[in-house]
Amino acid sequence: MQTTLAKPNLKPLLEIAARDTGGSRRVAQFLLSLWDGDTYRCDVQAVMYLDAPVFDDLLGLWRFLYNTNTQLSTHVSTDQMAPIIDAWGAAFRVRPNDGDR
Repeated sequence: MQTTLAKPNLKPLLEIAARDTGGSRRVAQFLLSLWDGDTYRCDVQAVMYLDAPVFDDLLGLWRFLYNTNTQLSTHVSTDQMAPIIDAWGAAFRVRPNDGDR
């Protein structure tokens, strides 16, 4: 029996990530890493410090992407990610000398 997965509501996560708060920083690094993991890294431990509802939303998104075998870029446009990249991209960009840490 195959179940239909509801697409998560990404708008609140995108809005949070574009702000300038501690929680925004954590949501942004998670989304950026899902968007382009070769360019942006996420400290998964930092995500554990999110408020429970936001943490649950991120886990729901991750579960949805896993279960549908899709990438974030399938569901979010470059225009939607642009404010997050502008605000946080430099902070989470992998530097050439970082290696595979």
